[in-house]
Amino acid sequence: LPVLTPYLMNAPSNAAALIEQQIRRYAAAGYTTGGAMGVFPVFLDWARILKERIESDDCPIRMFVMDKATDLEQGVRVDFGGRSDRLGAGGAKFWYDGSFGTGNVLLEEPYLNSRLMQEGLGVPKDSCGSSIYPKDQFRELVQKYHDAGRQISVHAQGDRAIRDVIDVYADVLQASPRDDHRHRIEHGGLFPIDEMDRAAGLGLTPSWHVNYIYYYGDAMRDEIIGPQRAEVSFPVGAAMRRGLRGSLHNDSPMYPAEPLRLMRSAVTRKTRKGEVIGEDQGIDVDSAIKALTIDAAWQLFMDDVVGSLEVGKLADLVNLSENPRKVDPDRLDQIQVIATYREGRRHD
Repeated sequence: LPVLTPYLMNAPSNAAALIEQQIRRYAAAGYTTGGAMGVFPVFLDWARILKERIESDDCPIRMFVMDKATDLEQGVRVDFGGRSDRLGAGGAKFWYDGSFGTGNVLLEEPYLNSRLMQEGLGVPKDSCGSSIYPKDQFRELVQKYHDAGRQISVHAQGDRAIRDVIDVYADVLQASPRDDHRHRIEHGGLFPIDEMDRAAGLGLTPSWHVNYIYYYGDAMRDEIIGPQRAEVSFPVGAAMRRGLRGSLHNDSPMYPAEPLRLMRSAVTRKTRKGEVIGEDQGIDVDSAIKALTIDAAWQLFMDDVVGSLEVGKLADLVNLSENPRKVDPDRLDQIQVIATYREGRRHD
């Protein structure tokens, strides 16, 4: 189960073919369900096309789509005409800060004053980044959609940003208690370890963009935030030790849909250069499997039908060339996907 952010682009005449191509790409990677945390359509009628394809018996995946809060504020929402086991929509997705690689995550301590940050990205000296919303305005918006019964998802990367988001969730839940909301924090780059017990107590759940370690770990350590903070970036291990249930995601299509590399990154903490960053934040293979299956399904309120092989659930599964529990962790991303199954139907 991935957590994906598909940007549905290109010409309207190509819409059906592009959606089909992306569906096949996810299935070939071994996914049977996708969670799209906010979509950015630039052609009309995409929802109808997606509904027709996902609801068809020969489609290899199922999908849940979350509305962007900015769309909801303009009276626009994703409408598939109801939720089924194959396709659903809802929630409210916010962005509270940006990306490490663009210099606009909200940090407690400044970015490094490196050549990359200052000359390459134009980040001011000693910058701590910024938030997208003033905190008070953000609190009002989260309260609004929480009170409307929606699940909330917030993109937050910097340590200061994540503290702010947890503060806001705490205030909102105090004002309007709600059991089993499963409100989310997306990416969790510098999730403060000293906030994890509070987050778990509030019932929050992170989804980790852990492949950032693989793709940009070296730059994070050497040019963006320095070795001390890089060691505790994407702290999946610390979260799991504290009972903070979460998932792993790709943030596709900015990053390839590759669950087995996600697993490798979460277990080995190795960069593309083969260097280990934050070994203490690594997890075991079984925990990584859970974060890609049952825990991801739970985040989507789908754990009653998918995410594990049990009597009474839908027969979604993947056939792999090797057992992830038995291969060298460095080879996890070399395991091949032979086939995926949705409701017991094979898709090569």
